[in-house]
Amino acid sequence: MPARKSTKKAPTATATNVRSVACPKCGTVLDTVVTTTLLPGSPDIKALFAGTLNRPECPHCGTLFLIDEPLVYRDTASAFIAYQVAMPDDGDTSAIEQEIDCMATDISSREETERPTVRATFTRSDFIEKIALRSAGYDDRLVEYAKFQLFKNIPEEQLNQNRHRLLFDFSNQDEDKIVFIVFDRELNKPVSQVHLPSSDYLALLDEFLNSPELMLELDALFPSCYVSCDRLIG
Repeated sequence: MPARKSTKKAPTATATNVRSVACPKCGTVLDTVVTTTLLPGSPDIKALFAGTLNRPECPHCGTLFLIDEPLVYRDTASAFIAYQVAMPDDGDTSAIEQEIDCMATDISSREETERPTVRATFTRSDFIEKIALRSAGYDDRLVEYAKFQLFKNIPEEQLNQNRHRLLFDFSNQDEDKIVFIVFDRELNKPVSQVHLPSSDYLALLDEFLNSPELMLELDALFPSCYVSCDRLIG
């Protein structure tokens, strides 16, 4: 049965609120605007990618600090929602995954639309990556699968799954390759780059799209809204 299209207009503004927060360095209390929901093309999206979203400056000591608030990105045009939430203390994300997947089903039922593709992330960098990949037209499941192959095929002295993580470089302008920034997990900073030829990704996409068996395998690799290479290498 084809999905029923909603007659409701898409929201045109991000959700924000004013909050009193204390500077972590000097304790000065300031009122600042905190964004919680983001929409495509909004100024807040640009701030997110620039690293300035929800990052006020203390008027007393000049310290810039991050308000690490849960975030939601919603693109109604492409039926996509991404969440950034806090990682549970015990590292078990199953309850959050189930809750977010249920919310996606509830949204489609309530608004009489197709069920959105939904993603759960637990860091701001992963949240940005999901938005960037979606905006660039990539299937993030295949991208995470490609990361897994890079970890397997590149020598460990250059790329180690326990020491490094890979993040999509959305600033790359070379259409012939997909660039990943290599982050050191312990230092939490970039240390190098690796890339995947765009032709390899397109070949992988074609292979999966033309094989129901491979698509089922992809569904089995990423059965919930938490789509991460770490699930394959953990």
